[in-house]
Amino acid sequence: MSDYYHLDVYKASYKLLVEIHRSFTNLNKEHKYTIGERVKEKVFNVLVGIYKANKSSDKVLVLEQVLDDVEYIRLSLRLLRDLRVLNEKKYVRLLVLCEDVRGQFEKWCGYETRKS
Repeated sequence: MSDYYHLDVYKASYKLLVEIHRSFTNLNKEHKYTIGERVKEKVFNVLVGIYKANKSSDKVLVLEQVLDDVEYIRLSLRLLRDLRVLNEKKYVRLLVLCEDVRGQFEKWCGYETRKS
């Protein structure tokens, strides 16, 4: 098992986690303790998924689960924007980061699929 901290997907995922935490500090209680907490948990699961995929013999299965978490995050961000809980600027910034993470996981998954 090699170190994963240097991977671009880890760096991008960690950046998304930090930005989610920063952006969600001022959510109202209704959204902070429901959608907000679930999104934070899913983003943290993405980081754990990098570790699991890196050590797993069946990387594709783990990566597909992580991609499900990324999709959950995207959908939640959209909901928060549509409810006007997140302003457009925060939404766009978080969505760009989320899309970067999703793209990197898709490339990794494709690589692992071709390799097997």
